Amino acid sequence: SERGEKADAPKRDLQMDTLAGVLRGEILVENHCYRADEMAQMIDISREFGYKIRAFHHASEAYKLADVLAKEDICVASWANWWGSKLEAYDGIEANIPLIHAAGGCAVIKSDDPDVTQRLNQEAAEALAAGRAAGLNITEGEAIKWITANPAKALGILDQTGTLEAGKRGDVVIWDKNPFSVYARAERVYLDGAIAYDRRDPRYQPKSDFELGQGGQ
Repeated sequence: SERGEKADAPKRDLQMDTLAGVLRGEILVENHCYRADEMAQMIDISREFGYKIRAFHHASEAYKLADVLAKEDICVASWANWWGSKLEAYDGIEANIPLIHAAGGCAVIKSDDPDVTQRLNQEAAEALAAGRAAGLNITEGEAIKWITANPAKALGILDQTGTLEAGKRGDVVIWDKNPFSVYARAERVYLDGAIAYDRRDPRYQPKSDFELGQGGQ
C-alpha cells in the first residue's frame, strides 16, 4: 500500500489464469459461431481486447465473410452438409469450406460426430464436389489439406504434424485407393512413426468390448 504496509496476495482465480493465457497468446482461441454477424462481432471484440482468434467452429455462414476471415488468418472448421438443424444453421451451404479455401483462407473439415470423424476423407470429398459444382477449380492436393495441414495449423501443432516432412511426428495413413473415394480403405496407420493399425495384421487391429479378455482358440 501507499503507507508501505504488507498486503495479502489475491486468491488465485483459475478462470483469470486462463484469460491471461489468452491475452498473452499462450492459449489458442477456438471460437464457436454459426452466423456471419456473430463472427464479425467476435473479431471486433478480439481487436478491442487484444487477443487472437485461431479458428471459428461450425461456422455455417463463414462463406459470407470469407475474405475477412482470410485477411484475419482465422481458420474455419465446418462440415460439408450439416445445416438446418437450428435457426442459426439455416444458411449453411455445401460449398462453405471450398469458398473459404478459394478466398485464400484456412479451411478445415471437422467431425463433431463419432461416425463422421472416421470418414473425414469422405466429408472432404463431398465438400470438394460441391465446390467444383459451384465453379471453383480446386485440386485434390489442395483439398487434402482440409483434413491434414489445416487442422494442425488450427490446433497450433503444424510444426509437429499435418504434413509429410522430415522431423515431424510421423502421423500417416496409407490408403488402398484415392482417399476421396467412398471405396477407399485405410491399409495402415502410423502414429509417431509406429504402426497403430494394419488391416492385414490382427495384432494391430482394434478389438470390440466383447472380444477383450477372451483367450485365443
